[in-house]
Amino acid sequence: IITGAEGMDTLTLAKSIVNEVQQIDSNFSGRVAKISGQTLNHKDVADILGQIKNGSLIIEHVSQVNEDTVKKLYKGLQQENQGMILVILDTKKNMRSFLQNNAKFASAFTASIDVEPLSDDILVAIARKYARSKEFSIDDFGMLALHRRIDERQTSDHVVTANEVKEIVDEAIHHAKRKTLGHFADVLFGKRYDEEDMIILGEKDFV
Repeated sequence: IITGAEGMDTLTLAKSIVNEVQQIDSNFSGRVAKISGQTLNHKDVADILGQIKNGSLIIEHVSQVNEDTVKKLYKGLQQENQGMILVILDTKKNMRSFLQNNAKFASAFTASIDVEPLSDDILVAIARKYARSKEFSIDDFGMLALHRRIDERQTSDHVVTANEVKEIVDEAIHHAKRKTLGHFADVLFGKRYDEEDMIILGEKDFV
């Protein structure tokens, strides 16, 4: 069971876990399949489970799975001759409600992971490391502007991810590469590069 807010990319985590098991368990010889809960309602569950014997099935938005499909899934999980890893994904709120309504099905799972949002400080640290990998640095005013950009995106309905922060840095790098009078002035007065000869991203680049 993996939960996380929209945009947290729990699917990548699910794939990584399955891949890790695939590498260390010789019994894992089947296919890996991904499907949404809504789509699964219109499929032959027994046939799908049969196709991934000794493999893994990842179900996104599992709260959309209807009662009949849940029963078929649970029945399929009881087949002792059919080893399988089932990973279900959804938001924490939706998952809690879904599992409460399907307690018998919930008992079949042996592990649960809740992916917590990254703090602003961690996101900024990721941004700084990413910028350095592109041979750019971020000055103090640039860091403040980056914090503001993150705060603007961080809402009760949306969690800012590492990928989003990298996109913000990419935009700043694109802006910094533009040949403007301001940038020429920075070069002239020695404000364009830091001590490591990296281009400095300032406040104006994050606007």
